[in-house]
Amino acid sequence: MSELNFPLHPKQWTAFTSKATEILYGGAAGAAKSHLIRVAAIMWAIAIPGLQIYIFRRTYDDLIKNHMEGPTGFHAMLAPWIGKYVEIVEKEIRFNNGSKIYLCHCQHEKNRFDYQGAEIHVLLIDELTHFTEVIYRFLRSRVRMPNTLHLPEQYRDSFPRILCGSNPGGIGHQFVKQTFIDKAAPFEIYTTEPEEGGFKRQFIPANLNDNPSINQEQYAANLSGLGNPALVKAMLEGDWDIVSGAALDLSRNIHMIRPFTPPKHWTRFIGMDWGFVRPYAVGWFTVVEGNTLLDAKDHYPEVFLPDRAVVMYRELYGTTGKPNEGSKDESPIVARKILEIERLAGEKIDYRVADTQLWAKSDGPSMYERMFQATNNAFNPIKAIKDRQANYAEFCNRLRGQQIDKNTYIPMFYITENCQHFWRTVPPLILDDINPEKGPDENQENHIYDMVAYSLMSRPFVTTKEQRTDRIFAQGRKLMRGNQDPYRINKTKIASH
Repeated sequence: MSELNFPLHPKQWTAFTSKATEILYGGAAGAAKSHLIRVAAIMWAIAIPGLQIYIFRRTYDDLIKNHMEGPTGFHAMLAPWIGKYVEIVEKEIRFNNGSKIYLCHCQHEKNRFDYQGAEIHVLLIDELTHFTEVIYRFLRSRVRMPNTLHLPEQYRDSFPRILCGSNPGGIGHQFVKQTFIDKAAPFEIYTTEPEEGGFKRQFIPANLNDNPSINQEQYAANLSGLGNPALVKAMLEGDWDIVSGAALDLSRNIHMIRPFTPPKHWTRFIGMDWGFVRPYAVGWFTVVEGNTLLDAKDHYPEVFLPDRAVVMYRELYGTTGKPNEGSKDESPIVARKILEIERLAGEKIDYRVADTQLWAKSDGPSMYERMFQATNNAFNPIKAIKDRQANYAEFCNRLRGQQIDKNTYIPMFYITENCQHFWRTVPPLILDDINPEKGPDENQENHIYDMVAYSLMSRPFVTTKEQRTDRIFAQGRKLMRGNQDPYRINKTKIASH
């Protein structure tokens, strides 16, 4: 098969010959990323006898349509050699030197375990942003090579290896950006930490002009017809700072404010989304009483907070630090942790709203009952409204806010900078392709989003300083008449809101 030859653009050739062992060739649509993956698979399979190459698309249908069918698919590329040097059998392409190309998919996260015993010498992933970080990390952990496999001299330091292609956007946009784009300059090669595989990583930007085989002007015009300016820019320019298909119009410049301590008379409440294997999410919120100016401090300018706006000012996220992996804390421990945070801050919480999962029963008491009992009745939340469509609409309305004039809106929801997991997980969320009216796709790290949605749907109320004072006096008079424990009555009234 020495006469086998497929043309590559110089930048694609860089990705093919690079000494890096974990590469993303990514950016603009139309840059022939899938073509590069097929060429690399064929050429490496020929050059290295016994090589085990795994090509992934998220779904099997996409795999067949993008890599097997059409005038540039594997069938067409290998047609002159099928039956003589190459055999295509269902999901395998077998070469007469013992090398194999496995055609794979991983539609659901649980499907990653189908490859638990795989010995992957070369991992090729087409459209990496269609995959979750959980899937990618697992597949990357399967990449290894035995010492018994003979490598030609030119490949001695380049295998095992990973080559991915992708456009911006998609369910995995944020982790791909953080993994490949943000950590080093384009083309720079650096060695990753052992927990990330210790690969030599490189990002090679892909542009439309990397593919001379298409009518670039016509292709650009077709992309412009997508309508959404952010999507057009991401696809046409390969702009990784834009999330195409983002579920929320959320901006750090508009919605992020500096950390501050809310006035004591402002309403304070918490929201909670439960998780054990997945992270649990808790947020502390306050409701602005009266139009307020938040003073400038450090690098933050003065901010106007409108009356009745909601501010998320603290978070608690139950994670191990790994993507979408829960800390597995028992529910009573979490309840005590929440109350201890509030005690140290000297806070009185008006009400709590929580995921209805807390009330689910199996053979014993529900998590709600265990949390209630473990805190001497102090942790007593109300049930959240779990209507995806209504929750999404409320979230979007709060972000957009009040209309001041024809083209000006003031947000009615703000998030402080210290809510780091909010800013890490919420802005990258993309819409559900099948039911976009329901908001973000649920196959994402969306626990903080759900918690915030429950909180915003809880009809948070405003308490003025005068109302707060009158209520305290009223409680005192009632206690004097009934000779009851003031702390217990106060907690009961707060929990009943």
